[in-house]
Amino acid sequence: MLRQACRRSPSWIVRSSILLVLPYLLLAHAQAKSPSSTFPFRNGDRVAWIGSSSTKIGVWPQTLEFLLHTRHPELSLQFKKFTTGSGTFATGLEHLDEWLGEFKPTLVFFNYGGNDAGGGDAGVPKFLENMEKCVAKVEQTGARVVIITPQAADVRKSGEAPAAKRQKYAETMISHGQKKGWVVVDTHHPLAVMQTESQKDDPTYSMLKDKIHLTTPAYIGWGYLLYDLLAPPAVESAATIKADGHVTATANCQLLDVSSSDGLLAFTRADKVLPILPPDLLPPRKHVPMEARSRYMLKVTGLAPGKYQLTCEGQAIGTVEADALGRGVNLNSLLLDATLTAPWQSLAEQVWQGTGLEQVGTTRWRFEIRKK
Repeated sequence: MLRQACRRSPSWIVRSSILLVLPYLLLAHAQAKSPSSTFPFRNGDRVAWIGSSSTKIGVWPQTLEFLLHTRHPELSLQFKKFTTGSGTFATGLEHLDEWLGEFKPTLVFFNYGGNDAGGGDAGVPKFLENMEKCVAKVEQTGARVVIITPQAADVRKSGEAPAAKRQKYAETMISHGQKKGWVVVDTHHPLAVMQTESQKDDPTYSMLKDKIHLTTPAYIGWGYLLYDLLAPPAVESAATIKADGHVTATANCQLLDVSSSDGLLAFTRADKVLPILPPDLLPPRKHVPMEARSRYMLKVTGLAPGKYQLTCEGQAIGTVEADALGRGVNLNSLLLDATLTAPWQSLAEQVWQGTGLEQVGTTRWRFEIRKK
């Protein structure tokens, strides 16, 4: 079943206090003029995820790998995690020569800062020194570097002081990175917005499972936020078909073996990209660009008024009014609305585990649309 924590309506609308949103917006403005506005992944990249325990847990890198495999099958990428667990830029620096020599990455993501923040104000100079040394070592190999700010918190679990320290270190990373011309991606403030706004929707919501580590849904949210902030090219699989079976438009897919008779419209959909959702518990829909970055679209025009049932490979996707189908629907949103298991759940689970990748871009699924 497609599951999610704090399921809400499918809109990527951030409503927050000015205090939380302003740093995020300022960074977004800065990113528009910085190297981070260029999607960092290139064909043939060897990507190293280097970081602390959140990297070791591995859900946010796994989410990013899933999104890259399904949205960008044209990219041949290799991934590997390197972590000591409860790490800092200092512990990373101790192992960096070994890690770089072992994997020889072409693109390195650093995810530190959360544990470094325990050093408080006095620890900032050494923190910046270690961060600079890590970046320099990677750049000396010719690899590119992306730095990710640490996670935000639910202060009810983390405590006010530790949360404030992590926020200060995140903002220090951003400002220092701008001075150095580094690519620093701020996921801290968007995660803070996710916590604050989701807590307004549901007072029991927490993105933390303990004082510092995120829940699996929140880590998936982190992965989506990071993917979105890395400015990927817009990717969707979209098809428009008339009720009589005439295909009028497609993007990254083909509709084959089309038939229309006796109130049944059927076709085989061949997708070049596969913008499906991860097969695990999902983050709050309103506060993560999950569906905006998972556009599996279908539009059917000319249908008689009424409700229509959509199925794929004989499995229900949802029931939709004719006018909604005429405007176009996101198949992922239908599944979430109906809390149904996706017909492609098995493939999603394989890709989530890094297997079955050869199937992305080669799927052939039979869809039926029948008036109820």
